Amino acid sequence: MEPTNEQYLIINALDTLELLEGSLYDENTGYWYIRTPSQSLPTAVILPTGDIYPLNWIQENNDNQ
Repeated sequence: MEPTNEQYLIINALDTLELLEGSLYDENTGYWYIRTPSQSLPTAVILPTGDIYPLNWIQENNDNQ
């Protein structure tokens, strides 16, 4: 699975604003994991739709399935 345009737009915006400390794209799930300097959202996941969720929210939902 390739990253979506929505994911690229978000990654490029965060990178331009120097708010992206690290990122990793998971080809199996289509999720893009990011690390930011934000204290309220230090690690997050960008879904293929462009929705952004805290990493712990994704982990909790996957544990409940």
